[in-house]
Amino acid sequence: MNIYVGKKISFTKKIDKNLIFQFSKLSGDNNPIHVNEAYVKKTSFKKIVAHGMLSETFLSTIIGTKLPGKGSLWIEKEVKFTKIVRVNDLITFNAEVKFIDEKNRIAFLSINGVNQFGEQVIDSQNKVIISDKCKILISKRKLKKNKNLIITKKIKKNVLLLGSSGGIGFSVAQKLLKSGYTVYCQYNSEKENLNLLKKKYKNKIFILNLDINSKKSLKKFLNKIEKINFTHLINCIIPKIYNVDYLDIKKSDFEYYFSDLFYNIIKIINTVSKIFIKNKNGNIIDISTVYLRIPEKNLLPYITYKGAMYHFIKSLSIELSGYNIRSNSVTAGVTDTQQISNMTKRQKMLLSAKTPLKRIANPEDISNAVKYLVSEESKFINGANINVDGGII
Repeated sequence: MNIYVGKKISFTKKIDKNLIFQFSKLSGDNNPIHVNEAYVKKTSFKKIVAHGMLSETFLSTIIGTKLPGKGSLWIEKEVKFTKIVRVNDLITFNAEVKFIDEKNRIAFLSINGVNQFGEQVIDSQNKVIISDKCKILISKRKLKKNKNLIITKKIKKNVLLLGSSGGIGFSVAQKLLKSGYTVYCQYNSEKENLNLLKKKYKNKIFILNLDINSKKSLKKFLNKIEKINFTHLINCIIPKIYNVDYLDIKKSDFEYYFSDLFYNIIKIINTVSKIFIKNKNGNIIDISTVYLRIPEKNLLPYITYKGAMYHFIKSLSIELSGYNIRSNSVTAGVTDTQQISNMTKRQKMLLSAKTPLKRIANPEDISNAVKYLVSEESKFINGANINVDGGII
């Protein structure tokens, strides 16, 4: 018994009345739409409809007896019932191995079912523990033959870094370039420091312009990045923070953050996520703010925007986890960057005094946490938040 990326099997099952009735007794689901012909004839269905879970049981049949086979265990699944199955339908189930995590002996299987008319009735993505008795076959020959074969170790580490010209973003760019990553650095207006990095790292850094608030600029940017095989996406875009009294807040104060900025960042994440999904591997990191835990007065629109981003990333950790894609946040304490350049020396000293470690953060403190989340050492961390704030309570 062996398994390899691209291996396929299929089998056909007739969903007859006897099978449906047996499942009804076993499950206790005796909904008349499944078992009462007289009742169903009065409905729009006209014929008995099989339980959705009945079709799903044959996914288990495949995993436990055919692919990977005996001794394998189903640990995670995502199932969509795309069309109803009626009595006497002939369903052909097709399974294919899309990805193998050799180290943890986990296979990712795509299984779908089509009826006798060629219509898809069930679509599923499955994560399965491979039996110890099943041999994993990986070879250079198979790698060349099978375009779908993806081995994490062979994938070039390409990072899309949004907001790379800011204090935190630039520090992240430096750290990742030094560690051997290829970094695609997005900037808006300032790229002098990035040009200096380009001289040092040459073909390891690519500088991409994007005005996040311009539809034309965004479209051009998306056309570029959708052709690149990214493995990581890091969002270091930190918009301008300005004070506004709560009683003076206007619609425009929220539109500044949400009309273009928030949605356009999501469009970028969505575009790169499609690449991750294709590869069954990916890593998304967002830089959040300590103001979500300890709000400051007169920053309500900004804090609302950062809160939306934080919970969007948290939700992504569930939405994309079935594709081996991780989504995490790094909460930055008040950091010594251009964002706080208008603070007086006294204000900074008071802020440092409030922090248990008696100083404010510097960009490298944040980029160290990002570097960890990018690394293999963090591969089981998902939906998490790392606080880099000196211990502020």
